[in-house]
Amino acid sequence: MVVEALSSTADLADAREKLVQSFAGLDDALLDLPDVVGRWSIRQTLAHLLGWDAWGVMAIVALERGREVAEPDDDAMNRDWLRRTRSLSGAELQRLLRASRREMLDLLAAMPDEVRSQPRYDLGGAMLSPDEFVDGFIDHDAEHASEIRAWRKARGNA
Repeated sequence: MVVEALSSTADLADAREKLVQSFAGLDDALLDLPDVVGRWSIRQTLAHLLGWDAWGVMAIVALERGREVAEPDDDAMNRDWLRRTRSLSGAELQRLLRASRREMLDLLAAMPDEVRSQPRYDLGGAMLSPDEFVDGFIDHDAEHASEIRAWRKARGNA
């Protein structure tokens, strides 16, 4: 069981680092070009991920205290986090993304392995373990990192 829990934590950190590396070295002006991830710019994509991270940390804390959580209004959350990140450089975004993920990792690290593997989070009728809950964040980072890398490759910025 320990290997599975450590793997989930390592995967969560690794997915974030791959995301950070997907835009590392780009000129800051390129962060705001549209149509990288659908119609979104890289900055909009990163703001979207930061919003979900903030919600995820809040959700873990609430669920650990036995409270209910509702999914956020995705559009409102995206607008809020875009506003918060509008003036940040690529290097500042990288630091914020790493710090955001560190918060989630710290919450997981504080849980015994057997707690992390037990389905006990009720999210809309689906019972998830903390490890299963963070799987969505791993997949989300991987999806958008892949899209940013594909955009860079198509532009010759790989």
